[in-house]
Amino acid sequence: MAHQNVKNDIQTILDDADLTTSEKISQLQYMREGTRQEMRAATESAMVTDSDIGDDLKLLDQVLEDLAAEPASIEDGGGATL
Repeated sequence: MAHQNVKNDIQTILDDADLTTSEKISQLQYMREGTRQEMRAATESAMVTDSDIGDDLKLLDQVLEDLAAEPASIEDGGGATL
């Protein structure tokens, strides 16, 4: 699985003047969920390292916090946590 450049994707969303803050938060939360799923898959595979994915997750959490979004717990709506 190719690892996308999350930092650039975040910046693109933040720079989009056509999006409201709420829409930006929604898109970033969607990205966070995808990143979380990618991290979970990486921890179950011996072929993939998850250090970059963990950094991406931290970055998304920080940006969402900066936008004053309600933080979503990793336990919300998911399976067992690792």
